[in-house]
Amino acid sequence: MDKVLIIDASRVTAYFIKMTLELADFECDTAYNLEDAAKMIKQNKYFVGLSSLVYEGHESGDGIDLLVNNGIPAIVVTASLDEDQLQAIQNKNIVDYVLKKTEYSEYIVRIVKRVYNNRRIKVMVVDDSITIRHWISDILQRQGLTVLDAESGEDACKVFEQNPDIRLILTDYTMPGMDGRELTAKLRVTHHMDELSIIVLSSDEDTRTAPLFLKTGANDFIHKSASVEEILCRVNSNLEMLELLEESRMRANKDYLTGIWNRRYFFEYAEPLFLDLEESGRKLAIVMLDIDYFKNVNDTYGHDVGDLVLKGFSARLSDYFDSVGLSARFGGEEFTVIVEDVDPEELEEFVDGFREIIEGYSISHRGNTIKFTVSLGVSTNSSLGLDALINRADALLYEAKTSGRNKVVCEIV
Repeated sequence: MDKVLIIDASRVTAYFIKMTLELADFECDTAYNLEDAAKMIKQNKYFVGLSSLVYEGHESGDGIDLLVNNGIPAIVVTASLDEDQLQAIQNKNIVDYVLKKTEYSEYIVRIVKRVYNNRRIKVMVVDDSITIRHWISDILQRQGLTVLDAESGEDACKVFEQNPDIRLILTDYTMPGMDGRELTAKLRVTHHMDELSIIVLSSDEDTRTAPLFLKTGANDFIHKSASVEEILCRVNSNLEMLELLEESRMRANKDYLTGIWNRRYFFEYAEPLFLDLEESGRKLAIVMLDIDYFKNVNDTYGHDVGDLVLKGFSARLSDYFDSVGLSARFGGEEFTVIVEDVDPEELEEFVDGFREIIEGYSISHRGNTIKFTVSLGVSTNSSLGLDALINRADALLYEAKTSGRNKVVCEIV
């Protein structure tokens, strides 16, 4: 992880910020003057910097300039801030400001985390005015976001098609051709509010405009007279909400112990593939896997070691198979994989390659070397449908278990 640079003449303040951020797992460097800060910047890579405004022998705001001029997103830390000072620092293209008060400690973590996460987030600004597009884009780029732009609704659809990983769109209402409301409605057909956030920017004074957009599917509505600070707060809140929803989805869809997909998500992923099977012409296979004699591991070494075995097995399972499909834990020591587009003639050899990996794998625990093997059943008879194919692969797995274990029984249809 890249580091945070804290510049503050007050050792107490610098220590407080450092401890606050380190508790949130950020690595921090501290400098108590601008000269030391400049040396650190030459020697290290920082994804964000926090600086106070005043240093002895320097003009107010020189610390911010040092960060910005070196391409480091800057957060101002100050004891107080009047309107004139606020205007002055906002002209320096800062990320945000925080006050030197203990009640702001949570916000410090929040804004630093926001800048860190923004580095992998794409947003799009849609407006027929190039001046507005550049103004909004500049505000967002300060936050470390990757910003794309479009001059119309039609252009926005093309940009989005080429960049489906865009997470947030800020769009004008009134534009030639497809306006902001039509764009919002079109995007909502394929992308729900918990996947893509849409914020509408408008100078329209009609009190019905905001409700109209919100009912169409916009996540938020901002009047163009809003301050830069308000725009940033709204953008950050929308991105944080998307992340919370994504985290919630992950918790619901990932196995709590191993971190790989669970049974519920496996069916959510696999069912559309089978529904589209005839039209797509894809070749699918189901692999059912079971760790051999897993009960003996628990009985001999305890459930803690059994958990280590499951975690180690799952990590290798996903590393091996996830490039060609999706792996999941069905429960206990039983796992399944849906394999896509592997040549049937090569499938058995490919699956057996994983069996060999597990056969050569071991876990060390308190002086003990724990080795284990896996049995696998594989079927490509996708015409059976998903449930029946799983049952067929499970029957082949049972055959592998009863005929000696540590083997693959494969049925190619």
